[in-house]
Amino acid sequence: MPTLLITTSRKTSNRIRSFARDLWSVLPSSDRFNRGGMGIGELVSRIASSGSEAALIISNWKGNPGDLTLLLPDGSQGFTLRIESAALRREVDEGSRPRISSIAGVFLKPGSATEATQLAERLGSVLHVDVRVSESVPAGGQLGGVAIWLESLPSGKTLWTHHHTHDGREIGPRIRLKQSRRPDTELQ
Repeated sequence: MPTLLITTSRKTSNRIRSFARDLWSVLPSSDRFNRGGMGIGELVSRIASSGSEAALIISNWKGNPGDLTLLLPDGSQGFTLRIESAALRREVDEGSRPRISSIAGVFLKPGSATEATQLAERLGSVLHVDVRVSESVPAGGQLGGVAIWLESLPSGKTLWTHHHTHDGREIGPRIRLKQSRRPDTELQ
């Protein structure tokens, strides 16, 4: 049973579909599906029927990922994050793409801003993994594990990356977040 559903807004592009597939490939407790013309009410029903904790909806901004919205089973928004840029797995790591079978945890750089800390706590809660503060990305762990790394950048933005736990290399996707939006904004 997946803990997180990953889908797109109704208006999508090839890049957004690739980004959704990349997120699905590094979050083994997730399930990805094409939303099509499904409305929010139908999406909430799908969350409930699948037994998932939430759905992550990727919206479109000029053909690129624009917002990430966490939709909870009661129909409320857990958060909406504005994406400044998103690099696909193939753009981050041209080498082999290891098969991911577990999440080692969400790792947060010390001194990260409140927004990054809140995002780490929310991701840890939805994915049922620990949130740890660490100076660097963990390495030397098991094959097939992923570490989710969050850090605040000097510009005030948040960087969200995925690293292989065996050797610590970044495997993508890489997401640079601008800011949070109010949860009462309307979804499509």
